[in-house]
Amino acid sequence: MAAVKPKRHGPSMDMTAMCDVAFLLLTFFIMASSFKSEETVTIDTPSSISLDLIPETDASMVSIDKDGKYYFGVVDPSQRDDFAKILSDKYNLGLTNQEIIGFTTLSEVGVPMKQLKAYINLTEKQRESFELTGIPLDSTDNELVSWVKTFGESFSGSKITVRGDGATPYPSLRNLFKEFSAADLNKFKLITKTEK
Repeated sequence: MAAVKPKRHGPSMDMTAMCDVAFLLLTFFIMASSFKSEETVTIDTPSSISLDLIPETDASMVSIDKDGKYYFGVVDPSQRDDFAKILSDKYNLGLTNQEIIGFTTLSEVGVPMKQLKAYINLTEKQRESFELTGIPLDSTDNELVSWVKTFGESFSGSKITVRGDGATPYPSLRNLFKEFSAADLNKFKLITKTEK
């Protein structure tokens, strides 16, 4: 009588612990990451050899597009709600809590204060087709300076960053520096992209 051979089984490995670790890491990265807000305007900055990085907190950003329109943004998304409350109170904009939350989703604003409430209440799709006029900055209405000064008063030690498109008309840049100088805003950083 022939001997019964025991059935061979290959080596097995329990994958449960590995799946747990993989999902734990995935959950961690989803919870720990912050998503960048969609840019209101596309700015193609000129290049330079500077290696300074943009400050991640306590910084405001003034942008000038290729048409010479001015935009204002708060770099750190966690500071946008506080800034919106202060701006609303100071200039009687009447922003509700829901609108302040809506303001935090905007990386930059390109409308005058009087249109801010209506702009925030637009849907994402409506904002894409909305024609931005830019924040006024001339000798009769230098509202952009008010935005920058309000941010500076709200967050002491804050920094001003300026980024302009490579095709920005020079008179728009000169006008910005002239109005900043008149308002005693003489310290700011110019944002460029690193040369390769």
